[in-house]
Amino acid sequence: MSRLPSGPISGQRPAGESDIYTVLALIGTISILVATIYVGYMAQTLYGTLIPPGGS
Repeated sequence: MSRLPSGPISGQRPAGESDIYTVLALIGTISILVATIYVGYMAQTLYGTLIPPGGS
């Protein structure tokens, strides 16, 4: 008697299995975007430009 495959069918993933990684990737991307905007804002506030002047 043949058995039915117990794992997922090739090429498909179980629903909801990898969604946590999508959420984590989105959280990481948004965090980096917010940090970049914050650094740009602070540079603008402290130096008056996004790129601080060279030298001391």
